[in-house]
Amino acid sequence: MRRALMALMGTAAGTILLVGAKAGFSSPASDQAMQPQAAKSPIPGASSAAGAPSTGADPQGNPAPGATPTPGTKTATTQPAGTKTTAPATKPTTTAAKPPRTTMKDGTFNGNPIYVDYGNVELSIVVSGGKITDVKVLDSPSEHSRSVQINNSALPKLRAEALAAQSADIDTVSGATYTSSGYKLSLQSAIDRAFQA
Repeated sequence: MRRALMALMGTAAGTILLVGAKAGFSSPASDQAMQPQAAKSPIPGASSAAGAPSTGADPQGNPAPGATPTPGTKTATTQPAGTKTTAPATKPTTTAAKPPRTTMKDGTFNGNPIYVDYGNVELSIVVSGGKITDVKVLDSPSEHSRSVQINNSALPKLRAEALAAQSADIDTVSGATYTSSGYKLSLQSAIDRAFQA
């Protein structure tokens, strides 16, 4: 009877050990002895609460082999050890921009040469006391006799309007549409230079 009892207890103990080994159960003391030192430290980004579910991810946030992430859960991403997170740099404050001039500077200012059909139109303005006192034509279409005839009539009218308006907001001279549009654009660029000087 004693032998039967010993055999039965040995069989039971062996069965418990086999089942424990298959299920992965072991005592806490043997777990600590078996794990390397790095594995004993907590995983960065892992919850310290007891009983927190495992995400099935390694320290870099990649899923463990054979593990499928649960839908709707996010894996934690971590930075390598020794890196620092820095706040974005603040922009340096700059002094306020110089306000634009409200009057034109005195002097002579050339406008841009503007190409129109039949040639270029280019002007210069003379500013005195903050006002346009003269508009000089540096270039105008002159290759054809008809262009010269049109410009001889249109340019004095455009000059008179520019001096009266003190701007490039002037009317187009009838019969001199191309010259008028080039005149306005070149005049405006000269006025812009006078304000920016």
